[in-house]
Amino acid sequence: MMKTNNLGLYIHIPFCLKKCHYCDFYSEAGTDSAIRAKYVDSLCSEIAWYGGRLGLASEDGGRLVDTVFIGGGTPSILDAGQTARIVSTIFDSFRVAEDAEISMECNPATLTAEKLAAYRKAGINRLSMGVQSMEPSVLEIMGRAHGPEDVISNFRLAREAGFDNINLDVMFGVPGQDMEIWKDTVHKVLALEPEHLSFYSLELAEGTEFYRRLASGQLKETAPEKDREMYHWMLETLDGCGYEHYEISNAAKPGCRCRHNLKYWNLEDYLGLGAAAHSFIADKRFSNPEDVSKYVDSWQTGNPAVDWHQENTWEDSLTDYIFTALRKTEGIGKKDFAERFGREFWDVFADRRAEFEEYMAAGDAAEDNEGVCITRKGMDIASELIALFL
Repeated sequence: MMKTNNLGLYIHIPFCLKKCHYCDFYSEAGTDSAIRAKYVDSLCSEIAWYGGRLGLASEDGGRLVDTVFIGGGTPSILDAGQTARIVSTIFDSFRVAEDAEISMECNPATLTAEKLAAYRKAGINRLSMGVQSMEPSVLEIMGRAHGPEDVISNFRLAREAGFDNINLDVMFGVPGQDMEIWKDTVHKVLALEPEHLSFYSLELAEGTEFYRRLASGQLKETAPEKDREMYHWMLETLDGCGYEHYEISNAAKPGCRCRHNLKYWNLEDYLGLGAAAHSFIADKRFSNPEDVSKYVDSWQTGNPAVDWHQENTWEDSLTDYIFTALRKTEGIGKKDFAERFGREFWDVFADRRAEFEEYMAAGDAAEDNEGVCITRKGMDIASELIALFL
């Protein structure tokens, strides 16, 4: 997909009920309502500020925003009125496409019928619900704040509120989760008939509770072969249920792929707003501080909170593109590559072609006139294949 001039917005809400044992994203648990209120004030100030440079108040009338993703943390921890205010400020500050995809992450433990109705009224049209497991013992091991019954009841409430585009996140390779438990989780989420599914292999990231337990011997990692068995069983199951596997960890019903996440994988422009949010615009990367207090203090004085920036070189953007595009099952389009980088794919990577052909011979990669990709078999060594071109 050739890069467009449209813009995606990512809104970070760094608050949660409790820190999950596997989470290494920036978030803060146990904050009071006053801190969250100040944060929303600052976030709306930042949205309006960028609206003057990239949005409606800019000289050219602003770039068209066609995706918005409100992530976290747990965005649904905010009051419904605060969420509506954030979305309203986006519409007041930016030119938003009529068919824009406006997504919001939510935790089943924080949802109510009233909140869901308010989200839909505000303009949010896609939900992403963190399920992770439908087994109570596994949820407890992970430090989740909800139970399986919350998932089922809140999914139904979301449907009643008018949401017809819902993603469910699940996780495999979790300590205490055997194949039978994994299959039960998948069957139960598929019974709800979500439009989209994200399925992640547990990563024991440094600084998390799981990592500390691993280091102390309290936790045992899932065997790699068991992890891969869970992954491939999931893909085969999705094949029979009408889902398209379109990215390493994502599948969707036809027409329901996550348009915002595709911006990341296609190296499209996106603006990140909120503490710890990252942006990529016109080959420039920049980010806000991973600190709510610093972020709020900056915007209370009317100053941008950016604390890091980098202008990509041609090589930087090439590396970013390879790293993200090969995650998609369709891989890298040769025409798209040439239009973006001004050179043919194999002219740039001529010295890697022989090794790539070895992967093709093993059934881990494929090539045709349109492009190159990683096969389903090769997904198990995706990092290795991607590294070939980095």
